[in-house]
Amino acid sequence: CGIVNKMPKHSKKLFQWNYIVDGLIPKEVKLRRKIWLKKNQLLLEQRGEKLYAFLLGDEDQWDPEHTAIKPYMWISSLITNNTAVVSGGGGSSIESPKDLGSGRILHTKFSISNPKEAAKDIEPHVEKFLNFIGRLHDRYIDIVEKNRFLQISFEYFYDSQDRFVYTDDGLISAMISLEALFNDGGGDIKYKLAQRASLVLGLNGYDPIEVFENMKAFYDIRSSLVHGSGSKKSNVDRSNVSNYTRRALTSFLILLSEDGRRKSQNKNTKQSLIKEIDRAILDIDKRKLLEKEIKNGMKYFKLPVPRVFEGDGKDGKYRTTAW
Repeated sequence: CGIVNKMPKHSKKLFQWNYIVDGLIPKEVKLRRKIWLKKNQLLLEQRGEKLYAFLLGDEDQWDPEHTAIKPYMWISSLITNNTAVVSGGGGSSIESPKDLGSGRILHTKFSISNPKEAAKDIEPHVEKFLNFIGRLHDRYIDIVEKNRFLQISFEYFYDSQDRFVYTDDGLISAMISLEALFNDGGGDIKYKLAQRASLVLGLNGYDPIEVFENMKAFYDIRSSLVHGSGSKKSNVDRSNVSNYTRRALTSFLILLSEDGRRKSQNKNTKQSLIKEIDRAILDIDKRKLLEKEIKNGMKYFKLPVPRVFEGDGKDGKYRTTAW
């Protein structure tokens, strides 16, 4: 990929940066209209089988880390098991913001496969799904931007989904994501991680004892891997670490969006929330308050469209998870 039509410094013009978003929606599903993730700045549009993201910027704004788009992919990872991958970064000059999406495109890449009948069932829900991600992003992104530990947790969770938690690298990334949330330094990391995660996930309806034991097992596997001893054998289901991380991240966003915490965020935000979690382990009233907050906040993460589609196709029955 490359930069085209680059203008001299003295005649800088608006630029359209184009990226491909792979995996956010099934490739057979057609996005019938343009979706603004950020009005007049970030546009999604499907051309052929490729879902493009068009970003309004200038010629000096080349972003190889995709920092303008990645937060939307972070948020999407909280509500879908699909891993949305951003690639590309070519660009072309445009005359005005209204021309976003009309400039030259450089780049190629894509994958995924679903029956045509499933694609037809999914298509009516695509716009609502993408707009839902945009609303979640707008609701919580200020919290992520103000808290480096959340950015780290999102980066590693996103990486774990890309690498797949049944691989050793994927599991390590998921555990680092959880440590970014629950570890406040010092010793007894395994115990504190298991204890705090079991409390937060217990407030989400998980069995806290099962979470506690699983988290210790995951930490042992992680330690064995990073210390060069190889993957430690365990009967624990690795899919749990993905589910735990997603729900823990969601819970942190909900708790930090409470008006009082949102207004008082500073470099000690993480430590303050961890103190609340530690107190709730022993204080049932505090535990009930946190549980109420999380349950009330979960309504914003409720997927407004079906997740699974099934029916009869020309090649037989199908059942597919769209996102």
